[in-house]
Amino acid sequence: MDLSNAPRLTSLNDVRLLLPVIYSEASAKVYAARLNKAARLTGRKLTQLPACEREWTMIAAKIVWSGAFRGETPGKQEGAFDAFVKGVGNAIGRAREHLAEPVTAASEDAAWDRLEIYARETENTFDEDGRRLLPNMFSLSVANLRARCRETHPARLDTPAVAAALAVAPPDKASTLRGSVAAFNGMIRSRDRHPAIADLLPGAEIRDLPRIRDTPLDWSRFSANFLRSRDKAIRLAIRGERVAPDRFGGKLGPDPLAARRAARRGKRRKVRNVEARTKAHLNALSWLVRHTYEDREAAYALARIEDLFTVAIIERAVDRYVERARTSATLLDPDKTSTGTTVLSTLETLARCNDYGEAVLWAIDDARYDRVDSYQAREMSVEREQFVKLMERNPDVARAIVAGPRRLMAEAQAAIGDWDSLGTRGQGEALHLSMGAALMALQLARSVRSHNLNTLLIDGPGAELLRPIRNARPWLDIARGRVKNRRPIEGEVPARQWEVIVSWLDEGLPRWCAAKGIDADANIHLVPARTACCRARRSTACGIAAWPGWACPGCNRT
Repeated sequence: MDLSNAPRLTSLNDVRLLLPVIYSEASAKVYAARLNKAARLTGRKLTQLPACEREWTMIAAKIVWSGAFRGETPGKQEGAFDAFVKGVGNAIGRAREHLAEPVTAASEDAAWDRLEIYARETENTFDEDGRRLLPNMFSLSVANLRARCRETHPARLDTPAVAAALAVAPPDKASTLRGSVAAFNGMIRSRDRHPAIADLLPGAEIRDLPRIRDTPLDWSRFSANFLRSRDKAIRLAIRGERVAPDRFGGKLGPDPLAARRAARRGKRRKVRNVEARTKAHLNALSWLVRHTYEDREAAYALARIEDLFTVAIIERAVDRYVERARTSATLLDPDKTSTGTTVLSTLETLARCNDYGEAVLWAIDDARYDRVDSYQAREMSVEREQFVKLMERNPDVARAIVAGPRRLMAEAQAAIGDWDSLGTRGQGEALHLSMGAALMALQLARSVRSHNLNTLLIDGPGAELLRPIRNARPWLDIARGRVKNRRPIEGEVPARQWEVIVSWLDEGLPRWCAAKGIDADANIHLVPARTACCRARRSTACGIAAWPGWACPGCNRT
């Protein structure tokens, strides 16, 4: 069957992409090297060099080839250059001849292989006009489409074929398949920019795939008063909560930790993409209306957005959501998807920022954690599960881990006690033992990522490891802006671990600073490096990675 779509060559990049089809594997490598050399000698990209033998000959006549080709004499070097120019011209002619022939349908696997290779080589690259040929990670969309439609040739993909694949796809993979189809449709629309695989593209886009969603909510049917209250509630939710004043008016004295937390809440990161966040709130409200009112006319008669946030409506919507999911053959159970949790979390933000009452917040909270909580949030990783089983079979493993910091500290203290008799290597080993013991103790005290350990601050206004004063206890306080999952790490450091950490701070750290040429009095890091501040964004020269919005204590850069 003829699947040709009259492709055309525009640049040498199109010729390069056709090489695996028109030549053997060994010859394709040789011709690919010639094309890359043409780009180097001309100083242009392959997308900027025309796929025309006559124009290529004119461009080659202006190339300064002296010293670029091997040969014992200038004559042999010139002969090598002429063979190179002729080889590139032959590749252009062979590619044109290939595209001029009718293209027959190859096997499905061969066609998908060729399409995947093209996607990997072309994604995130640009044409001669500077336009992106394919978006980044486009090859993943092709791989996913192939996994679901493997039995169908890419050129024969149509709406019935994809709909059949969608019907048997797992419910949690349906949205991924739809996204892959949308990406593939983009390639179909711009087929003239992909002549190397034009014969693998269908003649028309894939449209009108069946859906299982409710009919979209028509917001225009609501009253103007309802829409005004809805928009105001969303604006307040996006603005965020205000910092509550001290209800005792400062009569109980200052609380440094509480003051730091309050300051951080007041400086919380703003919503950068307001449009996306507004859309998320609208989707959550639409979910609430669609699952509460089977008759949309009753919903359209609501006067204000506050009428939606009642305990009865929250419970009714969650009940219907759970019932639909468990009785449907295509929907996932609520405890196997995060959809319900995400929606209820957004509704909770709306209710909290607009003061809709504690009863509503409790109802949302109960539904979120008792009815639709995803097992994925409680799921133990495979590595952690294996580690727990190992400790259950052999409790000595747990005891060895807990005792590890103290044993390392004892070895380090013994070496430091005989410091003057140690050589440079021995002193370095002693300091690394003391440092490792402190880092292990911190990870046993609190769940801290290695990045936060390497950048931990022990002094200055932003200190994260706080020494105890009088009867206080040692405290770890890492701001949410410095944590990967945006959750603050704060809590007491147990005395057993603090003893190991103090050994490093008092005995190991001063010697470490002296060995590295660092001013120990000015040092503010648990693990300092030679320089005292970051030199550029995300530099690790001082052990600090400049987080977005966070100022380096050394140079005050953000």
